[in-house]
Amino acid sequence: THVEEHCKEQHGSSKCSPCNKNEYIEYPNDFAKCLGCQICREDQVELSPCQKARNTQCACRNGTFCSPDHPCEMCQKCRPRCAKGEVELAPCTPYRDRRCGLPAGTPSSSSGDTMLIVGVVVSPIILILVSCVLWKYCCQQSAGDRTGVGSKPRTAVDSLVRQLTRCCRGGPGTQDNILNEQLSQDQLPLRASGVETSSSPGPEAKPRNNLVPVPGKDPVNLLQRSFDIFAEVVPSAEWRRYGRALDLLENDIDIAMKNDKGSRESFFQMLKMWHNKKGMNASVNTLLDTLQEMNLAGVAQDVSTRLVKQELFQYEER
Repeated sequence: THVEEHCKEQHGSSKCSPCNKNEYIEYPNDFAKCLGCQICREDQVELSPCQKARNTQCACRNGTFCSPDHPCEMCQKCRPRCAKGEVELAPCTPYRDRRCGLPAGTPSSSSGDTMLIVGVVVSPIILILVSCVLWKYCCQQSAGDRTGVGSKPRTAVDSLVRQLTRCCRGGPGTQDNILNEQLSQDQLPLRASGVETSSSPGPEAKPRNNLVPVPGKDPVNLLQRSFDIFAEVVPSAEWRRYGRALDLLENDIDIAMKNDKGSRESFFQMLKMWHNKKGMNASVNTLLDTLQEMNLAGVAQDVSTRLVKQELFQYEER
């Protein structure tokens, strides 16, 4: 059903009427009219017709599929057959491509890839361990040379280690200088970017002030009146992405955009659909926060300013 006449008394009720033919609404709502039923595309078949409380159910034709994890803009053809040496693991369905793989008991080629990955991961670890051992060995030898304690005749291994590492050349002071230089280099990117390296915390970004409805007016009516301002300020190129960010289904967005496609009315209908789904949990602050999450903070600020200027909402007192 949809609202034919809104309630006029404070404790009255609205007059509702059933949807007409080829119309539906799946959720409790305050729409002035029902939504138009979906018409299956040429590459789809109709699984069940449209009903007053459920939209038309469509699916891809035989030999084609659409993943349920992605918007079904068009059905894709399934793989006609498996490649040579492979067998069919799962058939083609309207929601998944044909799956192929090696027969059971056949050694997988992925084992070689696994060994390669293990080698790539383990080799640096071994290299680090060897470097640590050489470092410790070299420094111990150098300490023995300086103190004269524990010194032993040099062997071929000692000479080779010294040539490979040269880790203690110049004594402990040299190592301290190398460490200090490394620490200094680590600080350069921070200083270049203007980040303070001191322990005192910097100023935090000022959070957006929440809005509350103007006292004495119907909050639901104020929220719906705000949709016109959102439609005016939010760039049309971002409307679909905005709908997805509000957790609307792709089909819901398509239905809203079918009415006066490309106009502000279609965006208005999309927000009404969102309001219809959220019910009492719908809030203008959710719409503004979603814009900020989409890196459209400037748009959110512009909308907030207009809502306050038109006396629909006011900033919440802290």
